Amino acid sequence: MSLPYPPGRVSTPAPAESNGLGYAYYVTIILLLAYTLSFVDRQILGLLVQPIKKDLQLSDWVFSIVHGFAFAIFYTFVGIFLGRLADRWNRRNLIVIGMAIWVVATAAGGYVTGFVSLFVARMFVGVGEAALSPAAYSMLADYFPPERRARAMSIYTSGVYIGSATAFIVGGLVIQATSQAGEVVFPLLGSFKPWQAAFIFVALPGIPLVALMYTVREPVRRGLQAAGASARAAAAAGPAPDLSHVFRNKRAFLPLLLAPGITAMITFGVTAWLPATFIRQWGWTPGEIGPAYGVIILTFGIGGMLLSGFLADYLTARGKQVGSIVISLVATGVLIASGLVLAFAPSPTVALVAVAVTTFFLGMPVALAPPILQAVTPNQLRGQVTSIYLLLINLIGLGLGPFLVAFFTDFVFHDEKLVGLSLGLVSALAALLSVLCLASAIGPYRRLVAAMEGRA
Repeated sequence: MSLPYPPGRVSTPAPAESNGLGYAYYVTIILLLAYTLSFVDRQILGLLVQPIKKDLQLSDWVFSIVHGFAFAIFYTFVGIFLGRLADRWNRRNLIVIGMAIWVVATAAGGYVTGFVSLFVARMFVGVGEAALSPAAYSMLADYFPPERRARAMSIYTSGVYIGSATAFIVGGLVIQATSQAGEVVFPLLGSFKPWQAAFIFVALPGIPLVALMYTVREPVRRGLQAAGASARAAAAAGPAPDLSHVFRNKRAFLPLLLAPGITAMITFGVTAWLPATFIRQWGWTPGEIGPAYGVIILTFGIGGMLLSGFLADYLTARGKQVGSIVISLVATGVLIASGLVLAFAPSPTVALVAVAVTTFFLGMPVALAPPILQAVTPNQLRGQVTSIYLLLINLIGLGLGPFLVAFFTDFVFHDEKLVGLSLGLVSALAALLSVLCLASAIGPYRRLVAAMEGRA
């Protein structure tokens, strides 16, 4: 007998078809909650720039290292290993272990005393969160047929915006409320400054969510032999695909992997520095910009993601295999203009309108990148390709996005009040580069989809 999983490591998989779409969407919601929590824990730092800089005596560019590189480097390189593990091991259990690590590491942010301890805490947040998306996207691809994947994955990916919104709304209100008292006391945990208490608050929901994740069952991997298949049948299927598939089709994969990473510079740049822009340039408080930006994310961001998922599924069902790329291309083109408006906004009202437009259209390429890649990736490679996709998102997007904004502010403009100008220009440049990548991918992607459908 040839088993698709190592013996003793995986519970009986749940056939997606027998459970129906109802259970598949239940799994999607649970994974969405986990992804939402991961982005709350990841993005809360954006609201805490000013108090952390003051108490730990950090400059903008040093803070950007903690916000970006500390998380991104470990998230991405550990993610490569975990992506490979997700292709071979129980994906639900992998997610549970990762969640436990990042929840504890987030809470540890309440105890940091300097740059090094904050760096280490954020590093372990990255290590834990690296387990989630490679396993989650692989599971969703097994729970849903191709014509329904974009919709399901856009729901899951909306956790980016739901989590960011929650971080800004709840975080802003918590900071404003607790700053009145000066200290926050948690029984058994100790006394904390308001910014330290924010880490504890956002970590607490992770405890019941880890337990809820145990209600998710491992699905059968589409395209692989069932556990009882004979060795002869497995051998007849030929050698398992490996990463040479990606290299052979690099004209499609390279731009499709680079584009999300470059676009992510906008996502992480805005979430890291938009609060500071309004606080420094227009005198807003965290309690004002946090909820305002959070509402924009919840409405415009999620709206753009869900609309793009429905449009992509509509086009795919009608044979338009490059429809998802075209949607992403058009939406990213709009981001060039909205970035320039943000850079030169004369008032906070104009800036918020630019942010709303950016958030709506940014949600489209963010939501569609995973199903675009899944459509041309064999089942046995989905976790690994997802880990490469996440590696580039975090190395380029999270590693460079916040850092370049801080670099322009500190070393080009030499004025921290011009962080909005830096943010808008970096966003417009990133959008332009992403448009070029997507445009170059259309032809190779169309040919690769046709070739894979011919072999199916």
